[in-house]
Formats: sequence, C-alpha cells, structure tokens
Amino acid sequence: MNKKLIIILFLTSYVLLLNSASAQTTQDRSLFPIKQNGKYGYIDNTGRIIIKPKFDNAWEFSEELAAACTNGNWGYIDKTGVYIIHPQYDWAEDFSQGLARVSVGDKNYYIDRTGKTIFKSQYSESGNFSELLTWVRAGDEYGYIDNKGKKAIKLQFEWAGNFSEWLGVVRQNQKYGFINRNGAFVIDPLFDWASSFSESLAAVKMGDKYGYIDKQRRIKITPIYNDAGDFREGLARVQVNSWWGFIDKKGEYVINPQFLWVDDFCEGLAAVKDTNRKYGYINKASKFTIKAKFESALSFSGGLAKIEMNGKWGYIDKTGKYIWEPTE
Repeated sequence: MNKKLIIILFLTSYVLLLNSASAQTTQDRSLFPIKQNGKYGYIDNTGRIIIKPKFDNAWEFSEELAAACTNGNWGYIDKTGVYIIHPQYDWAEDFSQGLARVSVGDKNYYIDRTGKTIFKSQYSESGNFSELLTWVRAGDEYGYIDNKGKKAIKLQFEWAGNFSEWLGVVRQNQKYGFINRNGAFVIDPLFDWASSFSESLAAVKMGDKYGYIDKQRRIKITPIYNDAGDFREGLARVQVNSWWGFIDKKGEYVINPQFLWVDDFCEGLAAVKDTNRKYGYINKASKFTIKAKFESALSFSGGLAKIEMNGKWGYIDKTGKYIWEPTE
C-alpha cells in the first residue's frame, strides 16, 4: 500500500470519527427534560418518568451526561439521575467531544466525563469543541485552542466561529472568510457575513443579499435572499421579503416562501409559523402533518418535539399526540 493511499485512508477514518462524535452530541435524546411542581426531571419518548423531578434546573443529555443544578450548584448526572460529577460549579454546559466548559466565579475550566479538570481557560471567552478545536477570545482578538488547552491558531481575528467540515469561519477587516487548521485562509475574507459549512455549502452575505458558496469559493446559489440558514437534510431555509420557504442545493424552491418563520428540517419535519402566528410542522412536500396551533415549537429530536401551549411546555410525537402534557 503506497504512502498516499495510507494518508487518504487515515484522513477518511478521522473524519468519520469526528462526525460520529458530533452526531453523538446531537442525537443523545433518549431522555427529555421536563418541569413539574417547580422541579426538573426526565421522561423517555413514551412519556414515562425515568428520573423523578428533583433538580432546580437541568439540561438535555449530551454524551450520556446531563448538566443539572441543586441548591445553586451545577454538576452532571447519568441516566439514572445520579450525580457522576458532584454539583460544585456556578455554571455548566453540554459535553462536546469529551469535554464540557464549567465556571466557578469568573474562572472557566474544561472537564472530562469523569470530572477531571483538563485545563483552565486563560481567555475571556471560549466556545464548545468542534473537530477538536474551539474558538477563544482575549481582548479584541480571536483564535483557536486544541482539546489540551494549547494554542492551535494564533489570536489574530476580529471574530471566530466553530470549525465545521475542516474549515473555520472568521472575520478580518470587517469581512468573513474561511481558514484551515493551520490558520491560513482557504477562502479569503470577502463576504459581509458567512455561516459555517454544512453539507458542503455555506451561506454567505454579499451586500444585502444571501446565497451559498462551496469549498472552492464558487457561488453555487446566487445571492438573492433576504436571509438564509444552513443546509439540513438536503434543504435550506431562505427568506424572500418577509416570507420563509426552503430550497434544494440547486437553488430551486422545494417549498415556496409562504411562512412567517421556519426552522430547519429535523427527522423529516420542520417547525413553521403560519399567517395566523401559530406554530405547526410540515413535511418536505409542504404539507402540514401537525396542525399549526402552538404558541411556539422546537425541532424534532429523538422522535419528540418540545412545544408551548398557554405559556406551558410539553412534548408531542410525530403524529401530534401529547407525550407530555404542557406543564409549567
């Protein structure tokens, strides 16, 4: 086997590993947080209470653990509701690629899933890890560190976002472009705004209109939209005048702009806001599969979606049936 082929195989395996880690973060939805009598607990996708409501606050699970708060202190519980990492932090965020950011006073730390502090952040701001890097800020400059806390890309940008599909979106001289893991520009900063790459395309703003480019900086979808989102499940949400719809990767309308607001497609459905200012869910044929009747609605994940009725939140399944009646 020649050297070039070995390198290609290694890089392919590495990408698959990173994608798997990222997917784990977003797909860990076997339990869902609920609030009952002022306390937070968790249900499964049938609505059965798995972890009794006993926490002052609680996030969704990520990488098998969830941040939960007791008496003002945050820690991490497992799926039996037992604290694996003792509540001791003033703030705690989701795990991403094996690390979570926590705070004590004005100090930020990154810990692993055993609670071990991997490194203390020396920066005023930092993000969550993506492709084993995270952005950091010191003063007015942004750069990147690796998962050991070591500087990976010099702080030199006006703003920096997450790496996605091997490229990081940054701003320099008030323009947005994309860098590689060495900090070199692969796509020069030419745009008035840019999103991270998703499904090999990135939304960019040129003047006052949005379109999409590929990784060779070619304009794949002409900037004609008033706003634009990332591609998810092959479609991207776009705004024309005041109306939202969806396009495919050829820039053709799959769902004509007709809604006051739309969310990304997740698990084949998208939350939308109709002209009556109510929220429901449509499929990719633009048909309402769940009637627009909610005050607010979030994306489906793990087969359930969180919705709001009468100022209270609950969960529905893909038929629109309540799995957890709206409470608190």
